[in-house]
Formats: sequence, structure tokens, C-alpha cells
Amino acid sequence: MRRLACALFLPVTVIACTQPAPLEVKDVWTRDSVGRTANAAVYMTIRSGSADRLVGASTPVAGKTDLMTMEARNGTMAMKYIEGIDIPAGEPVRLNARGLHVWLADLHRPLTAGQSIPLSLEFEKAGERQVTVSVMSPAAAPVASEMAM
Repeated sequence: MRRLACALFLPVTVIACTQPAPLEVKDVWTRDSVGRTANAAVYMTIRSGSADRLVGASTPVAGKTDLMTMEARNGTMAMKYIEGIDIPAGEPVRLNARGLHVWLADLHRPLTAGQSIPLSLEFEKAGERQVTVSVMSPAAAPVASEMAM
């Protein structure tokens, strides 16, 4: 009977041990939109146990949501729309003010420090993930990831 029990449960144990770590989204934040600013950038850190790709985002507080990056053009930095953000297996991907970010255009209301907003992220493999975006004051230091990097 013991052999039968081991034979039945061993494959389940092996499968559980070989599953990649789940996709994690940490430290999701944006700045207060100060006055009548109609746009905002959202930053975060994403890590996945298996390779994936962030392909879209949406929020009810903006008319349009895009994935963007910063790039040098003619000696100045400019934003560029991108179709997706690769998430390598086991490697953290940081969305920050100097590079990749989620762009919120045509805000329906000002973003106020201390509040939070919902954001839906769409991944090729992991599917849709709901996160909460913390709104920080313009003078606040950027959020540092609590994930071991």
C-alpha cells in the first residue's frame, strides 16, 4: 500500500517542485499629477519565474494607456512607444523614469498624493494581473523595490 501511495504522489511532488515561480509585480507607483497635468507615468518592478512579456495595460482613470521607453535622440531624451516589455525568467525588470514605463494619457481626474488607482497589466503568458498604483507627492523619493535583486 505504501508503494502505491508513493507512486501516486511522487509525480505530483516532482511537478510542484519544477513549477516556475509566479509572476510578481512590486512597488507600483506614480507621481501626483500636479494641477492640470493630463498625463502620468507608472513605474514598478516585475519578476517572473519563466520568460514572459508585458503587452498592455489599462486603467479607468485614463483615456489611453501605452507602454513606453526613454531613448536618446539628437542629444536629448525622448519617449518612444513600444509594443511590449520582455520579462526574462528570474530577472527583475524595473520600470523607472530613466527607461521603461506605463504611460497614462488623458487622465479623467487629477492624481493626488496619498491616493491609489487600479491598473490592469496584460502579459502574454501570465494573462491579466490587477495591481494598485500608489500616488506619491512630486518631492517624494522613488519607491525602492523590496524584492531581493
